[in-house]
Amino acid sequence: MDDSELEEFCRLWVERRSGYFEVKRFGASGDKGRDVVGFCTRSRHDGEWDNYQCKQYRTKLGKSQGLLAVGKVLYWVSQGKFTLPRKFYFVAPKGLNGSLLDLVNSPATFRQILLDDWAINCAAKIIAGKSIEIDYKLRKAIEDFDFSNIITLDVDEMISDSAAKSLLVELYGDDPGKYPKVAIPFEVQLEEMNYITALLEAYNERESGKFKSYAEVFDDPTHGSDLQFHRERYFEADGFQKFYRDNTSPETIASFRRDIHWGVRDKLKEPAKDQLTRISIAMAQASVVTPAGPLARYAYVPVKQGICHHLVNEGEMNWKGRK
Repeated sequence: MDDSELEEFCRLWVERRSGYFEVKRFGASGDKGRDVVGFCTRSRHDGEWDNYQCKQYRTKLGKSQGLLAVGKVLYWVSQGKFTLPRKFYFVAPKGLNGSLLDLVNSPATFRQILLDDWAINCAAKIIAGKSIEIDYKLRKAIEDFDFSNIITLDVDEMISDSAAKSLLVELYGDDPGKYPKVAIPFEVQLEEMNYITALLEAYNERESGKFKSYAEVFDDPTHGSDLQFHRERYFEADGFQKFYRDNTSPETIASFRRDIHWGVRDKLKEPAKDQLTRISIAMAQASVVTPAGPLARYAYVPVKQGICHHLVNEGEMNWKGRK
């Protein structure tokens, strides 16, 4: 990524990983040392806020660069442009060099070096053509800031975060990984009742009202194993969706479900002997649908078939050929 891409990635990442009231990207000329800001309340800069300073260099971020980045923000605090940040993040994919990392790990020393070496690192580098000396207001801003709240984020820390991983999948086609093995509850769960009820209706249509409950279907030698297979499909798709909702974007799962729905929809509208026949047709059709996107490689047959049951469970589809 270049500087601009890193700032935009950081903005999207912070939005997904945080509980901020608002996340805003400032990164441009006149940003006053703020690339990405997370506002904690609607008071924005009048309340608590966190600063994310994005540094995309070919080498690790150096001591003088780190001192200037912090000094710039604290100077504009002293000028009344905003309050002190609650936290100051260095977002540096290649990390910090040893000298700057030593300062971050020794907050009192960081403050003292900023004061002692202000003329070298900051004075002439904040505003072009102007040398800024440490006056009472600037000294107070430096002394009031909690330097223990300076935090570093390198590439390993960023990509290990689930919010960043979902962005890498969405923006760059990163592999989200295989969803974990799914356990099938022995007892029918409350969350299953809509699609189970729809299946019970289909079995009763075929068998002229033979079954009073789904428990009787399980005991039936003809349909019992079939109902259990449908449950396995449902929970395979359930585990699939839960895993990828955490590791991709909401649109990724929505797009996957839409591909399955549209892939079977026309088949559902075709004439059929009864609902069980239509279900069998839908299962066969779902198995050959090829969804687009990063989840396609993990779209195993039980998952695609199970998505149909989720669509029925949530009222988006039915076995009567009406949706």
